[in-house]
Amino acid sequence: MHSSRTQMSSRAVLAVMKSCSGFSSVSVGKQVHGLVVNYGFDLDVYVQTALMDFYAKNGDFFSAREIFDGILVKDPVCYNCLISGYSKTGDVMAAECLFDEMKERTVASWNSMISCYANNGYHYKALEIFERMQAKNVPPSQITLVTLLSLSAKLRDLQLGLKVKKLIGDRNIFINTIVLTAIVKMFVQCGAVDEARQEFDGMSTRDALAWSSMIAGYAQNRRPTEALQLFERMKREQIRPNDVVLVSVLSACSQLGSVEAGECIAAYIETQDDLASNVYVASALLDMYSKFGNIAKARQAFDGMPDRDIVSWNSMIVGLAVNGFAEDAILLFEKMKETEVKPDGITFVGLLTACSRTGLVELGLEFFRSMELQYRIEPNIEHYACIVDLFCRTGRLNEAYEFVGRMEMEPNVVIWSALLSASRTYLNIELAELCVEKLLKLEPENSGHYVLLSNIYASLGRWQAALEVRNLMKNKRVQKVAAYSWIELENMVHKFLVGDTSHPRSNEVYNIIDGLTMQSIYAHSDVDSIVDI
Repeated sequence: MHSSRTQMSSRAVLAVMKSCSGFSSVSVGKQVHGLVVNYGFDLDVYVQTALMDFYAKNGDFFSAREIFDGILVKDPVCYNCLISGYSKTGDVMAAECLFDEMKERTVASWNSMISCYANNGYHYKALEIFERMQAKNVPPSQITLVTLLSLSAKLRDLQLGLKVKKLIGDRNIFINTIVLTAIVKMFVQCGAVDEARQEFDGMSTRDALAWSSMIAGYAQNRRPTEALQLFERMKREQIRPNDVVLVSVLSACSQLGSVEAGECIAAYIETQDDLASNVYVASALLDMYSKFGNIAKARQAFDGMPDRDIVSWNSMIVGLAVNGFAEDAILLFEKMKETEVKPDGITFVGLLTACSRTGLVELGLEFFRSMELQYRIEPNIEHYACIVDLFCRTGRLNEAYEFVGRMEMEPNVVIWSALLSASRTYLNIELAELCVEKLLKLEPENSGHYVLLSNIYASLGRWQAALEVRNLMKNKRVQKVAAYSWIELENMVHKFLVGDTSHPRSNEVYNIIDGLTMQSIYAHSDVDSIVDI
């Protein structure tokens, strides 16, 4: 248009600058800026705002501010543009100064400042701005509501979320799918999964984000069966799952131990090129295979990943460690060090677990010391628990107890339980009594601690002491947690308690068990007869 000497308009400039902002075409944008000055459009407030938006989006705040300062009559759009730019770079103070000097504010101005605070970690300042907005009787927009609902989810503040939801009802605000999805996500993040499902079921239309929020909610709140059921419904309604949905359902399969369902989902992923190469999906897939004990499949998923992040490396290292491939886990860590990926706390949980499973005490202690000295990673309670387990598995109970005494944080249930379990193995009654004393303060209702101490006394022939522990448990009305067995059949997991009759086919089950018992008795009778002969 310019080369053909066609008359240029400010509208054409706005369209070109919008394209330059969207595609980050810095050099082209600067050339257009030069033409704007030549054609005399540089005093047009709309063109100035477009130029300012272009420079702000490309991180050139000196040029953006220079244009802003040159605008003679600044409207709220100019301010909002620069506030949003400062927000994205984390310059909250600059955004605050602009907001405070505004003589006129629109709802977009308030939204820009609320988002600025919320996205940069100043959550309670975001709420203060919203309170000021309400005090000025500025009606919230849908963007305001979504930002506040997202903030409620981030803070896991159910009361704030309910307050926003009440505001929608009180003011009879029209809400779209985006706001309804934000409500679902807020309930999910706050642990109110049933309330989230109620909102989800009430939606007339649901996008992929609504489905992924609800399915992820079930998986994150340890309700895997409902996650898989909703996923099946999603497929029936012919909604294509995104990466968040697949990561959630793979996690649900891991929680249930449902190999058949997991393999079905894995087969589906393999047919979708964009999902199969997705680093999050691939990491979830190898994590699921690791938890099923299928390390060959996990390694196949890992080796097939075009790109690997820290989650991928950690999933593979931890998977190898917990499945008994300690040396492979340590070798993989050495390979990881050759890449640009830096280890984190989870990496060292995997390495310490590998050392614990193979009795590599000195190497484990070396890894533990290197966390702070070499990688500037502060050990947490999980790392301390790994070291205690490392000592306990090799029978070094005194060193384990001394290590616990030197801990910089209060030992938790996992650490005392590891010591108690080792005390039973090596029949160290003094340490066992000390551990139980600590555990009963932390978990007075846990029957396992009483039972373990009673069993230790029984192993040493101290029957009276064992009986006293059982009586103490009875007097305190501590109930033993019932264990159950489960079996997967035709993509469904069936659970059974001792003497359980709640299963719809329990009569058939017991008839088969009785038949097997009779066959076993007859088989033993026949063997005894042959021996007598």
